[in-house]
Amino acid sequence: MGVGKLICVGVRGTTPGEPLLESDLDACRSAGVSGVVLFDVDVPAWRRLQADGVAPETARTRAVRNILTPDQVRGLTAHIRERLGPEVFVGIDQEGGAVARLSPARGFAAEPSARRFAALADTARRQAAAHQADQLADLGFDLNFAPCVDLDLEPHNEIIGTLERSYGAEPDTVVACANVVLDAHAAAGVAACLKHFPGHGSSRGDTHRGAVDITATWQRAAELAPYRALCRRPGVAVMAAHVIQRDLAGNSPASLSAPVIEGLLRREIGFDGVVVTDSIDMRAIADIHSPGEAAVAAVAAGADLVVDALNLTERAEHPAPLLAEALQRAVADGRIPGGARRIDESLARLHCLRTQLGAGG
Repeated sequence: MGVGKLICVGVRGTTPGEPLLESDLDACRSAGVSGVVLFDVDVPAWRRLQADGVAPETARTRAVRNILTPDQVRGLTAHIRERLGPEVFVGIDQEGGAVARLSPARGFAAEPSARRFAALADTARRQAAAHQADQLADLGFDLNFAPCVDLDLEPHNEIIGTLERSYGAEPDTVVACANVVLDAHAAAGVAACLKHFPGHGSSRGDTHRGAVDITATWQRAAELAPYRALCRRPGVAVMAAHVIQRDLAGNSPASLSAPVIEGLLRREIGFDGVVVTDSIDMRAIADIHSPGEAAVAAVAAGADLVVDALNLTERAEHPAPLLAEALQRAVADGRIPGGARRIDESLARLHCLRTQLGAGG
């Protein structure tokens, strides 16, 4: 049945042969995961360094997770595929601006934030998008958790607006910019992921830090417009956010809600591609569910790929085997609606996303 393929996880280390990296890859292989996500900064190490008095930016540079240099990244992504198989997705969050794991601090060229990208002329937009996508492909990435299609609706939004992660407040602007990015990713053979469904731009909180309720601020027509316009493109996944919209899903985060994923995204909007969760180690989820419980709830709600970045709190054991075991038990116990058939549907969507890569050139 391959329930482990519904898992995408972080790993720790930079270089083949490092004991922790190899141990993490052993765990990934035993669980049969279909995705690995890489980061530049190891957040627990960054926090430890700051607690010891190291300045935040110096601590970021010293707290190395997976990314050091372009050549080192090429070697690491190749090694991951050698260990886990050529079909594994190797993913990254590379939006540009503040959310860029391939950062100038690691020797990569700076990329514009979404807000600055939107201000570029058409030719410059296409050049910036092509540079981003081509670099990802060259380094061995085939899944980018971008672009961010949240609308810039709340000026004090600490996770979207103030970080310039939105192309703008108007859906037409967001769709136009995202189309350029998606064109470039398709041409480079890199899958893209629209985020954060059903919309994080009107929020007033950060799901990394805890529960975020958007019930009073969410603008349904505007915030869903980018998904209606973009989500049927080949090679595109959608990330479900951990935000709470009580009119849609009661007190459940969108990422764990069947009314949001199966109802709103699939039936109303018509998306039949891969639904990805935001990372379940974020406090909006981790404060209320264990990793195994969160994975089961996400798949039961309709998600196809559960992400656990393993990069917010100290955890000795790699989570992949535990997550796969929890999903296997949930299928056997009848806690996943549709059971094995439901798992097969997710596997088919993941396979379809894989076959769509490279179609653009």
